[in-house]
Amino acid sequence: MKSKFAKVVAAMTALVFVAAAAFLGTYFGNQASQGSFDSELPVVLKADSAAAGKSLSMATGIVDQDRGVEGLFVLDHLSGNIQCWVTNPRNGNIAGVYTGNANKDLELSKGGDSDFVMVVGEINVIGQRGNVVPAGCICYVGDGNSGKVVGYTFSYDKQLINRNGKQNGPLNVIAKGVARESGMRRDN
Repeated sequence: MKSKFAKVVAAMTALVFVAAAAFLGTYFGNQASQGSFDSELPVVLKADSAAAGKSLSMATGIVDQDRGVEGLFVLDHLSGNIQCWVTNPRNGNIAGVYTGNANKDLELSKGGDSDFVMVVGEINVIGQRGNVVPAGCICYVGDGNSGKVVGYTFSYDKQLINRNGKQNGPLNVIAKGVARESGMRRDN
């Protein structure tokens, strides 16, 4: 009798495992078809970041999505100097440095009490031709005291990056304005 009982328990255990496997396969198959999770690997994450301290702000932006080129914008609040360091995905080095000055471009007084904020956004310029192309990002800098805002971008040589060459140039002002009525200022 024990052997017959053992055979029934073994058969029932096997059925439970088969049913569980069928259930899990159906469950996870339905989750994938409903878009609950991405079953294709590798998963590509796109993350931009920004950070600010009392006298320095930094933000990253995608310069060229297709080539994996990223830029790091660094703003010195004391001098108004802004730089974009462009990375070279082929060797991990800095491929270029582009510079500007937010104090000058926002027409702020030297050594003034600026209250800078900075953020990087995406820009898609259509009709790019040749080796020198516009960056895929724009860096906006604002001064909280005056309400003035400026937007920067640059052009870079994509073939020079492929050849591991160094490049530099200006950050070009492509947007400029005032976000508040003149004379308005927040009291501390």
